[in-house]
Amino acid sequence: MKLLTPLSRWFIIVGILFLSSSCFKDLETIPLDKDVITSAVVYNDPKSYRQVLAKLYAGLAVSGQQGPAGQPDISGIDEGFSTYLRQYWKAQELPTEEAVIAWNDGNIKDYHEQDWDANNEFIAAMYNRIFYQISLCNEFLRETTDEKLSSRNTDAATRSDVEKFRVEARFLRALSYYHALDMFRNVPFVTEKDKVGAFFPEQISANDLFNFIETELKEIETKMVAPRTNEYGRADQAAAWSLLAKLYLNAETYTGQKKYTESLTFCKKVIGAGYTLQADYKHLFTADNHKSKETIFAINFDGIKTRTWGGMTFVVHAAVGGKMNPANFGVDGGWGGTRVTSGLVKKFPSTSSGSVLVAPSAGNTSKYPKLFIPGSYQKWDPSNANTVITSPGNNGKYEGYFWFDGNTEFKINAGPNWDVNFGDNGADGKLDQNGDNIRVVNAGFYKLNVDYQAKTYTLNKTIWGLIGSATKNGWDSDQDLKYDAKENAWIITADLVKGEIKFRANDGWDLNYGDDGGNAVLEAGGANIVIPSAGTYNIKLFLNKPDYTYAIELASFDSRSLFFTDGQELEIADISQFTDGYAVTKFTNLTSTGGNPSDLTFIDTDFPLFRLADIYLTAAEAIVRGGTGGSAADALNYVNIVRRRAYAGPGGDITSAQLTLDFLLDERGRELYWEAQRRTDLVRFGKFSATDYRWPWKGGVKDGRSVNKTFDVFPIPASDIGANPKLKQNAGY
Repeated sequence: MKLLTPLSRWFIIVGILFLSSSCFKDLETIPLDKDVITSAVVYNDPKSYRQVLAKLYAGLAVSGQQGPAGQPDISGIDEGFSTYLRQYWKAQELPTEEAVIAWNDGNIKDYHEQDWDANNEFIAAMYNRIFYQISLCNEFLRETTDEKLSSRNTDAATRSDVEKFRVEARFLRALSYYHALDMFRNVPFVTEKDKVGAFFPEQISANDLFNFIETELKEIETKMVAPRTNEYGRADQAAAWSLLAKLYLNAETYTGQKKYTESLTFCKKVIGAGYTLQADYKHLFTADNHKSKETIFAINFDGIKTRTWGGMTFVVHAAVGGKMNPANFGVDGGWGGTRVTSGLVKKFPSTSSGSVLVAPSAGNTSKYPKLFIPGSYQKWDPSNANTVITSPGNNGKYEGYFWFDGNTEFKINAGPNWDVNFGDNGADGKLDQNGDNIRVVNAGFYKLNVDYQAKTYTLNKTIWGLIGSATKNGWDSDQDLKYDAKENAWIITADLVKGEIKFRANDGWDLNYGDDGGNAVLEAGGANIVIPSAGTYNIKLFLNKPDYTYAIELASFDSRSLFFTDGQELEIADISQFTDGYAVTKFTNLTSTGGNPSDLTFIDTDFPLFRLADIYLTAAEAIVRGGTGGSAADALNYVNIVRRRAYAGPGGDITSAQLTLDFLLDERGRELYWEAQRRTDLVRFGKFSATDYRWPWKGGVKDGRSVNKTFDVFPIPASDIGANPKLKQNAGY
């Protein structure tokens, strides 16, 4: 959180009107200040140029002239709803597998259901905010021409500053027109060359708008300050390069023309500009993330100076609910709104912000009937509750596992005393009350079964192994586990691939365990256990007490899986329930050291629009899609650079054979979830509509369904179609 010089109030310039496609006289716009100040007055003070520039940047963050509410830029909608970032985040995330929201505000659920139409108020709010932002930029450009500056006798130093401000305003306008192109394609088009007044703006085609944005950015590229030399939060050359890289990456989607070579060209400019990956991924999303050397361009927030009910206040508060402690996220309360679907969670090999895929189950051992097994191995203590066998079926049949050293002796007792005890007088497998000690000659790990009604027992030595399609030997042969006496478990560290595993004894199928319920409780002959992705795994088999259980943990893990799972269901039965779906802990209002923010309600954390990791992945995708200027080895290196941060080393490296477009789409999800990228990515990859790629609640169905290609683009709001006869609605609406 670091800001341009703040303003105690924003200025109204006559002519800065909310520019919609409708005739200006029909607009729902209101003054920015009750005391209207003309441009002639505003710009008499040279400092005002910088202050108005600050308003242009603030247009991405706040909702009006008085934080957090009270003097909105746009009327006709709740002020907190109307902010640029809040609407952009919703439009980019809620129609995808990355986010759902519990609330029933207006027609917000249309995003999940992918059945919106031209009357959707949230789409209209996004559209209106885009064109309000464009109108601010246009008016600033009108008021800073050479002619205007000369008429005010502007001094040379101020002129020099204003020239820099103008290219930044053009960048911000290009950014908003890029969002308009991406979401709406064919839109009304106005620049500073159009006079202010009551007129109907012309509609520009997607091709022509693409060309305008490209031309603008390339014209201002050399006029902007060098990368990393501007004030934090203000655009520089690298911001323009990043936007050009994005524009070109999506060119085939927008215009049908492939521009992957051009995308790669500008990615390489950014990569060579001195930015570095933040060492700890989590620190990209904290209250002091303005310190990061990875961020290229961010929307700035400050808990004192940029108060809003939208923006990052929405992103952070809405993600907190259920059993989550708001204080752990630097806020005074959660709003219980946003979570993720399993479609995103399952792209990670582990959850709960760590390496654990499966944690051992406590089981129900304490509830089962028991027999006590005192012996020389445990100092003949019949009351030891840790050396028992149990009857999970409560049917008089007991079992358990023990490590016995050579020549161990033991007995089987009905209770934690010697009142009723059994041995074996003839070493024939039959139990005799007060009989001879049962003797184990050879050391090993034994399975003891007792039929208490028949008064018989069996004692079988076992050696355990791991087998399955995820192991190096497949289903053909085991990988041996090793018994660890301290852990009281069989353990192995193994390189596995995506697939399935089971545990089995003595290299055969007579005794094997799987997991029928996916609950870490093992059943004899149970279902195969899923290994979701390749990696090095630490696996432990706990047979010291029924219920038998196991643990699977990645030796190196993807640290980007920032989910809260306690009390949360993975699968969503009811979107309106916050506890359905894992919560996301990615954004926080605490600092990177855990320090408190400036305010517990309004957020200090900035929102990164462009950062280096995204550029690495963009470059890799451009190469995989056929862009020239880089090799397959370069693309692989770019991806692995990003993954090495996630895995704290090469444990997450992929091979060239794994570097496919499908992998890149998943990797962008893992790296960039909740950063307002996903809808654009899914459309570009052909996975948003008319596809068999589905996720929970896509199209308003629990298991997901495909929708028509119409929904790749949002409709132009019906209010503008009705007000401007020059506009034609997007196909299908």
